[in-house]
Amino acid sequence: MRKYTRILASIVVLAAAGWFASCNSTIDKEPNVVLEVAQLTIPPITTATSGGICTFTITNANATFNNKPKNSLAGSSEAPFNDIVLQQVVVGYAWDDPLVATTPNQVFGIGGTVPAGGSSSAQFSVVNNAVLTSGTPRDGHTASLTMVFSGATVAGEPVSVTSGGSLTINTCTTESFGACCTGVSSGACSDLTQTNCIALGGGAVFQGNNTQCITTVCP
Repeated sequence: MRKYTRILASIVVLAAAGWFASCNSTIDKEPNVVLEVAQLTIPPITTATSGGICTFTITNANATFNNKPKNSLAGSSEAPFNDIVLQQVVVGYAWDDPLVATTPNQVFGIGGTVPAGGSSSAQFSVVNNAVLTSGTPRDGHTASLTMVFSGATVAGEPVSVTSGGSLTINTCTTESFGACCTGVSSGACSDLTQTNCIALGGGAVFQGNNTQCITTVCP
């Protein structure tokens, strides 16, 4: 009789252990929190022109994230496991110029942890130089962005949220290189007009204002 009692007790213990394991496994199946983008700032891309080449200066975007509880577990002693570790953002582009080729989605890393029931800010890129310079230059254009932020809770559950924004790229300025007046001893670029060039005499020929002189020496 004692032998059977011991076997029965063992079965009960094992069943109880299995029940607790299944309860814990529900935490691993679905996160108890939701990631939310509370505030998003995307600075414009500034430009500069030097030697006829347009360069872009990219400033990181900034966002404030909220970690919202879905149920009571997020506020219990299990809360530390519901902190969200940010990992990356996937950015899609829809340009204002319908003739431009489709820009592939870009992936950028993003770091930081959003505490359960709390908020945190992070900086990240939304564009790179390859996007701005490949094909038709993007200066003077804007793009509507689709951004998918993703991370994981400390417990290992994936979390993501989709947000949108707008990216503005400033226009590159046109450099004024002056006029090129050939056939004279000076042969230098300056802010000459056609009238002033001809007045120099000596076979001076006006080559066109702001078009021919890219350096300080006439071609």
